Amino acid sequence: MTAKTLTRFNRSLQQLDRVVLAIALLLIILSVLVPPQVLTSLSFTLKNLWEVAPFLLLSIGIATYTQASRADNLIGRAFQGRISVMIPIAAIFGAFSPFCSCEVIPLIAALLSMGVPVAAVMAFWLSSPLMTPSMFVLTVGTLGYQFAIAKTIATVGIGILGGFGTLALIRSGFSTASFALARGEA
Repeated sequence: MTAKTLTRFNRSLQQLDRVVLAIALLLIILSVLVPPQVLTSLSFTLKNLWEVAPFLLLSIGIATYTQASRADNLIGRAFQGRISVMIPIAAIFGAFSPFCSCEVIPLIAALLSMGVPVAAVMAFWLSSPLMTPSMFVLTVGTLGYQFAIAKTIATVGIGILGGFGTLALIRSGFSTASFALARGEA
């Protein structure tokens, strides 16, 4: 009977979210080390979560809508034309696309398989997970619109720098074989 109970308990623990477990562990450690701080920390966290909740719900709505509307087709159209124009456009599309770092990987693979230049893909790839529409809304809600705009500009700048840096590496002959492998040419 005890073994079955422990097995069930172990399965329950494995199904819990690791973040929730980490938060619970931190609260337990805090209650052991600094007991008066526990209520203050919980109160602070819940108060701030309540204040950010409208922005969080709005960002979830934006992310859901953009994924349901098949925004990846729109992004694919940005990768046409001259490379010097394509890189900034790809960086801008990346900054405003709804894809996080894990969602952008399949899109990157699809773009490379379609023959999109690696430099443009790199510009998109670097800027896409740094800023999304939902992240912009959350940033406005927590840090203000000035910070959100500055982060968006920096995100586009990082994408452009990465795209033109990749283009410079390709044109100089450095890592040409690696970029050909990325495009499926070798």
